[in-house]
Amino acid sequence: MKPKNVEALSWEREDLRELLEDIMDRIQEFREEMLNELDDLQDMIAENDGIGFH
Repeated sequence: MKPKNVEALSWEREDLRELLEDIMDRIQEFREEMLNELDDLQDMIAENDGIGFH
């Protein structure tokens, strides 16, 4: 393999690693947001527990 190809692969690997880190960060943010929304929904259900939904 030519040194140029090795260097290109090294850069591509680094780019992919950064992309993976970005994706993992976004997943974590989404997870936290969904947990907050779930907490809010559970609070709303608890507040309306006395109201019949039938």
